[in-house]
Amino acid sequence: MLKHPKRINSFCDYNNNNNVGGDMNTLGLLVTIDPQIVRALNKSVLKKRVLFYLNSIYPNADYAANIARMIRSDPSNVLGCLRGMGNRYNGNSSLIELGLVEITNISGYKYYRITELGRKVVSYLKEVYGGVV
Repeated sequence: MLKHPKRINSFCDYNNNNNVGGDMNTLGLLVTIDPQIVRALNKSVLKKRVLFYLNSIYPNADYAANIARMIRSDPSNVLGCLRGMGNRYNGNSSLIELGLVEITNISGYKYYRITELGRKVVSYLKEVYGGVV
């Protein structure tokens, strides 16, 4: 009889003894991402680009206009995928609501930084999809 996996920070980790099938990563663990995170990232190339950019500058944070400049997008679209805005960018599937990005307020300005969960998701995406964004 299979046991249900223990959920840790929107990830499911299986050790080799409880492997229920699937691909093994380089650590020997079967890792899956929360389906809501997968769905949100698959629906938006911009969310993936923002996440990969923030991962590339980690542990530093950046402000929305500079993120937009670096990934060659519009600042309003970047804010939409970070925080959610209107109908186009649902707040429930924003990078902040998913726990992939955090806001840091410094001197009244908002800076965005990738979280540890976000770094794990980027690592998983690079391993599964070969880093293609």
